[in-house]
Amino acid sequence: MEETAEPGPHEEEIEPPNAHYSGLPQLFRWPYVWQTFTVLLYGLAWGLVNWGFIAFLPTFLQDAGFGAGTASTLLFLGALIAIPATVLVAYAYGMWSSKKSMVLYAAATVACLLGFAILNPDSPQASRVAIVSIVALLFIASGGVISMLSPYTAEIYPTRLRGTGSGLSAGSSKLGGFIGAVGTVAGIITVSTGIVAPAILVSIPMALAAVVVAAKGIETRGRRLEEIAEGVLPDVAREPVGPWVRPGG
Repeated sequence: MEETAEPGPHEEEIEPPNAHYSGLPQLFRWPYVWQTFTVLLYGLAWGLVNWGFIAFLPTFLQDAGFGAGTASTLLFLGALIAIPATVLVAYAYGMWSSKKSMVLYAAATVACLLGFAILNPDSPQASRVAIVSIVALLFIASGGVISMLSPYTAEIYPTRLRGTGSGLSAGSSKLGGFIGAVGTVAGIITVSTGIVAPAILVSIPMALAAVVVAAKGIETRGRRLEEIAEGVLPDVAREPVGPWVRPGG
């Protein structure tokens, strides 16, 4: 029975190339930087929409002349209508296209925000049916955005970076909420000007996120995680795993 030779004095175990870059810093280096930027922008845009606009919808509606009870009822009806439609998110992402679904829901969120600006609930002629409809559509669209962010992030990074990437995507949505809150306190996003200006303002980063996903996003539907890594990140995905032994000269 052959014995495995012990490493000689000039032999040492070394890690694969770039192994010392594992973790958060590596997400901002090639070849992950574009995907990291995409994830960050997508989460950030959702945080701005959710905490910089949706959170203030009751106030917006009350300032537009709706009573507190009426505004709450409108939001309740909008959320209730949106619940069954959430199954479409999973179907679209898993059965149609992950990348196109993310673009579609981001674009739909932008359309709803602009719809608020066009409808302008501050106007006495604004239809309450239209308002309930657009609230429901906004809940569906924005809910789809945040629902797809987590699985997408988990699919585009290799195993050793998956947890870090997922944490970063979760943090990006919280960062968007923080910026939205700061913008409100600073008066950049303010309910005193009505619903039109905030709706347009928070739609801009979401529109940019849709463009970036369309241009730089990765299609993950129907592909194994290894296939995604090999196709998009070939130099890293094909690195040998485990210790290397470098023979001495």
